[in-house]
Amino acid sequence: MQDLTQRNRLSATVVLYHSGVEMLSCIQSFVDSDVYLDLYVVNNSPGDASLFTARWNCPGVHYYPVRRNIGYGRANNLIFPKLKSTYHVICNPDVTFAPDVLRRMIEVMDETGATILTPRVLNSDGTEQFLPRREPTIRRLLARRLNFSGARWQQLRSDYTLEGQNINERMNVAFATGCFMMVRTHVIAQQLGGFDPHYFLYHEDSDLSRRVLANGGSILYTPDICVTHAWKRDSAHTFPATLHHLKSTIRYFNKWGWKW
Repeated sequence: MQDLTQRNRLSATVVLYHSGVEMLSCIQSFVDSDVYLDLYVVNNSPGDASLFTARWNCPGVHYYPVRRNIGYGRANNLIFPKLKSTYHVICNPDVTFAPDVLRRMIEVMDETGATILTPRVLNSDGTEQFLPRREPTIRRLLARRLNFSGARWQQLRSDYTLEGQNINERMNVAFATGCFMMVRTHVIAQQLGGFDPHYFLYHEDSDLSRRVLANGGSILYTPDICVTHAWKRDSAHTFPATLHHLKSTIRYFNKWGWKW
């Protein structure tokens, strides 16, 4: 049963783009949450509306079709001016979680004062999904993307994700993955103005993380809270996605400095 005392404390955005049936489980996770929230579903592929609208027509779930694909960051930014919540969740449509996850994250945000909360992310088989937890550098990105062999490249990959280190305790990190994060609404939406709209896809989360830290905020990793990410590395398999990844990488380093 949803805790209505949390009303107006939490909101969330899920951005769709030809997401198909995978988004059904994601949205059901929000519907089943034991905390009341307003969920905003932005569809960057409005031709796919029937699958969504046939399933959810209930209070608290708001559907926003967009005429064209405006990008991940801008789609999230469309919702930010509407928000009156204390905290806001940014979530990919291929993420699922248990009913108590959002409530527990709110409790940690209340307790710690963190600007962004990023949970442990698991693969569908329950294994650890080692996502970046440090700021990008050219070498780290090359090592992660091209999967070079050799001890040095493996060390760079591990350094980027903190793989092999003791990450079973809460800790401040330099990167919050865009697949799932809880943020302080007034900081992200009002003070920082949301995502940088110049990133169409990829690295908008890297840029947001840098801006949060540059403005005195903090990013807290909470390994005791888990979500499941059915990750599809589209950029590794299609030319358009690879091109978007390259453009965003260049934009990121042009903005923040080229660091080897």
